[in-house]
Order: sequence, then structure tokens, then C-alpha cells
Amino acid sequence: MTLQQILARAVGPEIIENSSNVVDFKDDGKKVTVILGDGREYEGDLLVGADGIWSKVRRKLFGLKEATYSEYTCYTGIAEFVPPDIENVGYRVFLGYKQYFVSSDVGGGRMQWYAFHNEPAGNDDPPNCRKKRLLELFGSWCEEVVDLLVATPEDMILRRDIYDREPIFTWSKGLVTLLGDSAHAMQPNMGQGGCMAIEDSYQLALELEKAYNASFETGKSVDITSVLKKYENERRLRVGVIHGMARMAAIMASTYKPYLGVGLGPLSLLTQLRIPHPGRVGGRIILQTVMPIMLRWVLGGNSSKLEGWAPSCRLSDKASSELQQWFIDDDAMERAIDADWCLVHAEDQMPSRVSCASAVIRLSRDENRPTVIGKAPCARSEGVPAVLPYPQISDRHASIACKENAFFLTDLGSQQGTWITDEEGRQYRVPPKLPIRIHPGNIIEFGRDKQAALRVKLYKTLPEENYIKQNTPVLGMV
Repeated sequence: MTLQQILARAVGPEIIENSSNVVDFKDDGKKVTVILGDGREYEGDLLVGADGIWSKVRRKLFGLKEATYSEYTCYTGIAEFVPPDIENVGYRVFLGYKQYFVSSDVGGGRMQWYAFHNEPAGNDDPPNCRKKRLLELFGSWCEEVVDLLVATPEDMILRRDIYDREPIFTWSKGLVTLLGDSAHAMQPNMGQGGCMAIEDSYQLALELEKAYNASFETGKSVDITSVLKKYENERRLRVGVIHGMARMAAIMASTYKPYLGVGLGPLSLLTQLRIPHPGRVGGRIILQTVMPIMLRWVLGGNSSKLEGWAPSCRLSDKASSELQQWFIDDDAMERAIDADWCLVHAEDQMPSRVSCASAVIRLSRDENRPTVIGKAPCARSEGVPAVLPYPQISDRHASIACKENAFFLTDLGSQQGTWITDEEGRQYRVPPKLPIRIHPGNIIEFGRDKQAALRVKLYKTLPEENYIKQNTPVLGMV
């Protein structure tokens, strides 16, 4: 059951009116009357305008004011896809210059993702071309991004321009108040828009309950105007801080530069050295020190107002005990991944299956039996054979061995050599007889030939066509 269904059941289906567009309201100081688009009118003690960023209630209360465009459009979709590191990482942010990508585990073997790109508002894509454009924008990014895009059907991709509104200090007038995006629409980078609306609702209900109980004890009527002022006073500071954090997160995500740019002239040589950008170094320090404290406060859900209830969302409940180690040690995080390490054709980007022209070599995790790659199968006693039937491949070309959940490539003295290209595009030759650590996303060329260029890829569930026959045209394994 979804949260929306839980809330709807608590309210009661007879209370909810769908297809009811509020176009106006009248507040006479004693009662407030809403007017629907079809002419119907309803009267109540107060009106809560929770009608979103383009709120008609807000417009009538405080006048027309344009929303602020973030300079970014956002594509979003849901893919039937399980990342190999799903047990360790449920939420990821991938940064680029003036574009970034976010993915989140939503359960049931599905991932939701958001792709942000800097461009003017009001643009759209031709029919059935959103996925094509996304692959043009993000197709050269790491495989975690590309896999999600490829796995998402065209009809599951949506697009919208990102707006927010400047914070306001007054949410209420008379018997009318605002709640959620109508009061404080924020950018989605903190994932807190809906959360703030839920907190608003709880605070408003709490203030109304207090006022009702006091009225019952004193015999005086409830002063709705005072209740609404208390509600907005309790919420204004927290919402304002998180609104600012959401904007700051957007700026940080969209201006990311991994390396210091030193331009041309006398310092142009330094550009080639790829000196880490100070913002990248400072960002890591912030992640290690400030981020846990900040997330604890944000995810706490305003729990100080729960009056003795146990906080239901704490970072310590959700995070792995190894989280702090992973912040500072990428190697430890990679070793913790429980997935199959495989080699696939470098051009194959299908995350859930492989084409008939390619196949998968599943690397052996047995530390005593490495995967031995060559033109002819090795003896079983030497390891697990994997055949690449190309003339530039030596009979015993290379081996890949697992040690303590890491994989190491060794060139066995091949005639044509073995080459590795990392995810930043740097290519180097593997020295003979010297084990070299490989990582997901690396491309290995056996014999300096694109036909025998294989990508290191991790699978939580192996592709359907993973039982490889010896006569497979591209890859073979016996």
C-alpha cells in the first residue's frame, strides 16, 4: 500500500473529491467558502491551499509573482533494473559540468532516476526522442548512468523544467493558509519537497488539536487566525533552511569540476597534470564531517515535535556500518559489492541481456583457479578457460585472478600485448607478468584490437544468454 493510499484511507473516500478544481474563495472572517470550476461551493472553518507551485490560493492571497526558473530541465524515468551494488548503495549522484544525474532505489527491482541539463525553459523533444537525446547527453558517462537509460522504456521517460519560489515569511491571511509547495516550492536536489509538505501537515494538525483542547477546557471558541500564525511560525525557519540547502545543492551539483583549469600560456602544462580541483577536495572534507550531521537533522523529520514518539527515519538506521569507511576508501566499497564480475563486448550497453553477437565471460572468484584468456583453451588444472578466437590473441594471452574480492589482470607474455583504458579515457599497456588491478568500467584490449576489446561489467543477475558455447563468434568460454 502506498503512502497516498494510507492517507486516503485514513481520511475516508467520502471526503475526497477528485476532478474538483478550486478557482476562487471568499473569506468573511467567520467562514471561508471555496468555489469550484463547475460552480459548486463548499463552506468550512478554514482553507488550506496545498495546490502546488502554481497555487491559485497563493495568487489570490498575495498576488501574482512568477516562479524562479533554475536554468535546468529534468528528465526522469523508472527502469526495471537492479544495480550490482544495490545492497550497499541505494542513492547516487553523478556530477558533471552543467549537468548531473541522480538515481534512487524504489524497491521491487526498480530504479528511479533524474537527469538534469542546463538549458532554457520551454523546450521539448520530438515524439519518441527523449531517450535518444538522453543518450546523446549522457551516453559517454559511466556505465551506472548508461545502464539505467538503456533499460528505461521510452514511454516511461518524462520531462519538466525545474522551478522554485522565493521563500515568503507570511503564509496565512485570515482563515486561509498555505501548505507544501504552494508556500515553499523548492528544487528537488534534497528530495525534501514532499517531506516538507508532510511535516507542514503534521504541524498544522498539532496546532489545531492544541487549540481545540484549550477551547474545550476554557469554553472559548477556537481562534483560527492565531492557530495559523503559530503553525507558520513553527515551520518557517526549518523550511527556509532546507529551501536554501536545496538551492545550494543544485549549485554544487551543476558547477562540479574534477580538475583545476589553469588555461593557456605559461601554466598550460599544468592542465595536463590533472590537478584536483580545490572544490573537489573541499567537498570530500564536507562529506566526511558536515554531511552526516546535516543529514541527521534533515532526515530527522522534525522529530522533536513527535512528543515522545521514536524517530522513524534516522540515518543510523538506514546506513551501513561501513558507510564512514566508504566515504574515504573507494576500494573498500568496491570490494563489498556482491555481484558477478564479467567481461562483455565493449560496445554492448544492454544491462539486462546481451545481443546474439556477443556473450559474457563470467570471471572466476576461486582464488586458486583464475580465468585464463587465450586463443585456445587452457588445461583445467591451470584455471577456468575463456577463448577469444582471434589471430592476434596468444594461446595463453592473459589471466584474471580474484584475491580478497578484488580482480587482477596479468599479461602472460603475449605477443601483441594487453591494454587497459580506465573510465577517464587513460590507456596504458599491462606489463608482462605483473598483476594489475582492474575496476568496473575498465576496457581491456587483448592484442590491441577493437574486436577483442572487453568491458569489465558487474551483474547482480546475469543476462539470460549467459551460457556461452565454445563457437560463439565474439567471445567463447569452455
